Amino acid sequence: MSRLATLLGVGGILLLWGICQMPSGSKEAASRQTLSINEQPGRILLGWSGPVQEPMSERVAAALDRFKSDPRSLVLILNSPGGSIEHGRKVVAVIRARSRAIDTFVQKAGVCASMCVPIFLAGSRRMADPDAYFMFHEASLTSSARDNMKRPELGEAEKVLVSQTLKTVEARATDDLFRNDIGIRGVNGVWLASMRKKIPGRDIWMSAQQLVDEGSGIVDNLVPAP
Repeated sequence: MSRLATLLGVGGILLLWGICQMPSGSKEAASRQTLSINEQPGRILLGWSGPVQEPMSERVAAALDRFKSDPRSLVLILNSPGGSIEHGRKVVAVIRARSRAIDTFVQKAGVCASMCVPIFLAGSRRMADPDAYFMFHEASLTSSARDNMKRPELGEAEKVLVSQTLKTVEARATDDLFRNDIGIRGVNGVWLASMRKKIPGRDIWMSAQQLVDEGSGIVDNLVPAP
């Protein structure tokens, strides 16, 4: 039981919390990441497609630095299933560290799910096609972390306690995500609290049109895209 006490103590909780923030995904997922650049007379479109994980922050930072002296407006177009909380926060920090406006946009039939939402919210103007889709759900540990915490040498009673601890850690991580990463400038607090109550055990998908109709404050402007 001393082994379990150590696991469930403060050190164990902090360890689990750290794992919850760790980048997830694989080399296969990283290979699906693309960053396109479309230069137009009055603007530069940076198109990110793929999961939120390394090296997204590095690639976005390099693209922004490339055009740091360019007077044209910058728009980051997002199409992502989400990913790592920790790495998503790095991407947000990259956007906020620039001294110029960087708008965000989700195209028609595009997806901005999970940790992509805080990145979208980092935009100076947050725009989306009415038929763009956003997804909200709970934070979760990586699958490898979960497997590691369910070691076969643990007894049934210990496994139950471990499972309860995992749920507690994930709930706290979700609360932190909603409070500090989604509940920012212009987002409706009442709407956000309602969404927090809806998501346990499920994914909530909403179109940009629905988000605007509900007064969520997630999307600033609806921009129909060709």
